[in-house]
Amino acid sequence: MSYFEPVIMSSAIHIYISPDTAQQELIKHTLNIIFFNKGLSCVFIPHKDDAIITIGYSDQNDFVISENFHQLLSQNVFSHHQQLSNNGNIVNKFGGTDYISTISYLVNSFQEYYDKAPDQYGRFKYTNSLQHHLNSVENNTVQQVIDYLFSSHPKLQGLKTTDRKSRVFLTHDIDSVYGAVKEDGRYALDKLKPFEILRLIYNATLGTPDWLNMDKIMKVEAEYGFKSTFYWLLVKNKQNSDYDFHSPAITKAFDRVRQSGGENGIHKSVGAGSFSEEIKTFGTKPQGNRFHFLKFTLPEGYDLIEENGILLDTSLGFSPVFGLRNSFGQPFRPFSLAKNRPYKFVEVPQILMDRTFYNLNMPVSEAKKKFFDFVEKNKYNCVFTLNFHNNFFTGLKYHGYSQLYHDILAGLKELGIEGIMQSEIIEEYNHN
Repeated sequence: MSYFEPVIMSSAIHIYISPDTAQQELIKHTLNIIFFNKGLSCVFIPHKDDAIITIGYSDQNDFVISENFHQLLSQNVFSHHQQLSNNGNIVNKFGGTDYISTISYLVNSFQEYYDKAPDQYGRFKYTNSLQHHLNSVENNTVQQVIDYLFSSHPKLQGLKTTDRKSRVFLTHDIDSVYGAVKEDGRYALDKLKPFEILRLIYNATLGTPDWLNMDKIMKVEAEYGFKSTFYWLLVKNKQNSDYDFHSPAITKAFDRVRQSGGENGIHKSVGAGSFSEEIKTFGTKPQGNRFHFLKFTLPEGYDLIEENGILLDTSLGFSPVFGLRNSFGQPFRPFSLAKNRPYKFVEVPQILMDRTFYNLNMPVSEAKKKFFDFVEKNKYNCVFTLNFHNNFFTGLKYHGYSQLYHDILAGLKELGIEGIMQSEIIEEYNHN
């Protein structure tokens, strides 16, 4: 049962879109996101006189859409330098802010479409993003715009809205299981801890390597009343995992997650392997995915997810920084411009990844503060998606991160923030 259900269609807001307006399905998709966010629904009607809200290019409408935005989309022009004004908004021909198109652009990450300047991993560069340009990556900008509209627009001010209390989606990418001897061992050697080296070797010899620690992670989560989702690599090579997914040790750990009430998903590998091949290796159709290294491009990545029947993806995050890659903290169904309809899966933006802080050499105390500052600003209508790798739950190379995870879960519990699983996200947010 989902935590929230929108109002029944008989209570829906009647909206008229002028027939000369292009990209009507994209507009409808965006409005569904906006109204769903506030606990409402909308219905699109053919007669203007019966509408509560009108939308079109003319300034006689309640919401005036930018015709230029639609023209640029039709020409495959997606750069934020060409699409948005200096303050990060799309402006209509009358000089007013087109809030609907701005939300469309941000939520769907249109700035990333057909990117020609990826980073060394083939990803969209944070430094090329609107979020970097505006120093806004930690801002839940779309939510702020939605809140502003419902507090200021005369056609929306009087509506009775409902906000969801924010929740947390706990996830773990399982990249390595047998790397403890090498990585933690080197750290122990540098810190002159010979007994730790011997312990690491001994555990690996017994077939219980330190990073095969899913039970440890789940025990920590159970202490605070949470469960999580584990994403597994299906390809073993230098670019991907160091474990055989079908080995007895991994099979046992995989089954333990499921038996303990957790969930499993696919961590799509980098390289030439296809989704379909990896799904066969997985054994059953996985509900969820996260791309390894967050390596995917748009719209191709979204097309692959839908083509392979994946119902949830949670790859939408910037590896170098904490925050929101699409300036929106809520799960949503992206829109396919090519198919002129929403995709058939839910995208869940990733907000926090442990390696981001580690690569920035950020003290864990500062990382904790950064996260809870974000939580404080987003008490409603957000899903805090955390990605803590299994290798960070040690006291050696990644010392401090296990305690950080404890502290985060303890803080979330104290704030009354509940967990949400990938199956629950699919049920609740697969709504339009």
